[in-house]
Amino acid sequence: MSPAARVVVHPAVLVVVHDVAPRFRRPVLGSLLPAMLRRGFTVDILEARELDGIDLAGTDLVCVTGSPDSVYDSSLDWVAPEREFLQRVDAAGIPVLGVCFGAQILADALGGSVAPSSGPEHGFTLVETTRPELIAPGPWMESHHDTITAPPTAEVIARTEHNVQAFTVGAHLGVQFHPEITPECFLAWREGFDRHGRDNSYDSEVDVPAMTAEIESRATAAAADCDELFERFLRHAGLGSDHRSFAP
Repeated sequence: MSPAARVVVHPAVLVVVHDVAPRFRRPVLGSLLPAMLRRGFTVDILEARELDGIDLAGTDLVCVTGSPDSVYDSSLDWVAPEREFLQRVDAAGIPVLGVCFGAQILADALGGSVAPSSGPEHGFTLVETTRPELIAPGPWMESHHDTITAPPTAEVIARTEHNVQAFTVGAHLGVQFHPEITPECFLAWREGFDRHGRDNSYDSEVDVPAMTAEIESRATAAAADCDELFERFLRHAGLGSDHRSFAP
């Protein structure tokens, strides 16, 4: 059950990104960024490597974004500290919105697990939802090759044939899909991560021109869906039931 709604006059969100070149840190948030700003949030964007010792005082919400990496990759020295950070956030009672990799590491931090998926997903996909008032059936943009086993305390609220698509644990919400997708966000995925020395294997996995065209054609509807999902998440998390709760 959602916590009782509370009024936050100057809400603050801490957004975690993963090895994104500085000029792409805002574009990679896609339509989530304007959804936050419209509701009066101050938005602080930090790299996962910058979380050590971060003071959570004054933070009302944490949003963890995507990554081309995998939670189970033991060569990544920032995964364990980020997991511990999320456990600290959970202990502090701060709601988390996890998106794609963000949902995966949230699940992992709270007692679930992540593994390679038998059915990687790319493109706009309908999901089966048991909580349509929180997660609409979409279609939602998918871009992942891993799958979530939800924590024991989680409620799985959306699925596709092979993968968990959304779950809640208390006030937290994890979504495997990318509600934030915009043409600029898609460019940030492809170029922002590459600037840190990764091979752009994504281009070999999907038809990039076709995907770009679909993202562009769906941009207006996708932005509206993202805004609505963010509003529903805020209500679920008890951060206010209407925009007036976020008046700056």
